[in-house]
Amino acid sequence: MARTDEYREALRLAEEALNQADLSALAQRAGAEIIRTDDTAVQLRLAFFNDPVHLRPGNPFIIRNKKQGTEVSLEEKIVLCHYLLQAKGTSPAGQWITFRQIPDGHFYDAAFQQRTRGPFLAFFGDRPDLFRASAAKLAGAPVAAGDAGMVFSVLPRIPVQLILWQGDEELPPESTILFDATIADYLPAEDIAVLSGMLVYRLISMAKTLQG
Repeated sequence: MARTDEYREALRLAEEALNQADLSALAQRAGAEIIRTDDTAVQLRLAFFNDPVHLRPGNPFIIRNKKQGTEVSLEEKIVLCHYLLQAKGTSPAGQWITFRQIPDGHFYDAAFQQRTRGPFLAFFGDRPDLFRASAAKLAGAPVAAGDAGMVFSVLPRIPVQLILWQGDEELPPESTILFDATIADYLPAEDIAVLSGMLVYRLISMAKTLQG
């Protein structure tokens, strides 16, 4: 319960900051779109794991996945709010880095590995074809890396690469997640770890759907 209370307080503070922010400037830096409704209310729309998400500031502050027709989860709300507040609008550097190379990444590396690499290898380690098929359903694009490499646009300014090396008789499977070198201009390390876990569990869920 304590952790949930911390999340709720983090979300409250982020929503308060967004309610006082210049939404047009935020949208420009974050790659989001401003929507003005008939009652002059302002909403933001952006792609989140390739789904359209609408954020309506105010009281209550509403964040909905328009494709699914539901409110997003508490953790997703925090990541989305922090992304909008922190976005600097920098262009991708085209240089890929590991989580530990992100500022403060080493502090959260254990949680990052637990959320991402462990579950990913346990499920996809010896099934690169299933990884490719699941990634394609989540709008992943292939990259020339490992035995199976895919890149995802998880948020408008945040591309993520997920690479798998299939194991054999001598070596176990291995994987890595890489981020554009500008990612710290958009999210802090703790949120990046959470976001990466979301990607892995979406892939696992999609794979289970494909398997029937």
